Amino acid sequence: MKKKIQIGVAVLLVASALRLAWIFYQRSQPAQLPKSQQVTYSSNQDDYVVPHKIYGYDLKSVKKELVGKTVWVSAGNSLYYYPYASGGASQHKAGLLAPLEKLAIQDVILQKISATPQVGQFVVEQEQVMAVFRKAGQPATYVVGIGTSVGGNYKIMANQEFFIDDPHELYKHWPPDVWEAIDHHEAKTGMSELQVGFAVGTSATAGAGDYGNRVMEYTNAGKPVTVTFSGNKAAQVVPGPAQ
Repeated sequence: MKKKIQIGVAVLLVASALRLAWIFYQRSQPAQLPKSQQVTYSSNQDDYVVPHKIYGYDLKSVKKELVGKTVWVSAGNSLYYYPYASGGASQHKAGLLAPLEKLAIQDVILQKISATPQVGQFVVEQEQVMAVFRKAGQPATYVVGIGTSVGGNYKIMANQEFFIDDPHELYKHWPPDVWEAIDHHEAKTGMSELQVGFAVGTSATAGAGDYGNRVMEYTNAGKPVTVTFSGNKAAQVVPGPAQ
């Protein structure tokens, strides 16, 4: 029994000596620098632009949000506008609102949408929400649809149609030559899909592929232009429709 105890004590002493040696070895090694963390943020400044939005839910709240404000058309060459008089909007189109066109909102009104009742059916009151506006430097007054009201339930599309803030300020990190092309409604090689949309409008037909890697045919208010994108850069700009 005495011999067994001596052997056990010897094993413990050896184990303690080995552990102490391991500790000294670890402490003698140079400090390990922390591994560099993987970058998880986007390097594209456009991803950090947050346009101001309105939160109107009925006529009164939409008036409060828009009347007296200046807006810029984000859905360029997609929105028809109409002459406006005290009796309401004309049935004759005045044209399409140009990309980033500047509008001064004068009022927001409701205009009834004509509906033909069917036998045995109820007629639900439908109205179009219209923004009354003037173009920069022009006295004429026009209207454009910004939503609908069906049975008192509103659907407002102003956030999809307008910028509430000046896009020149929102995207001021874009180079001057890009903004010059946009302001002249010209699509040029090297521009992103967003920039081309700012230049020639959002009315377009998309070919196969993902955003930034596809062929886009823009209607461009009757002057179609076809742009081939690769890596979200316009690699080719061709006047006319896609072949």
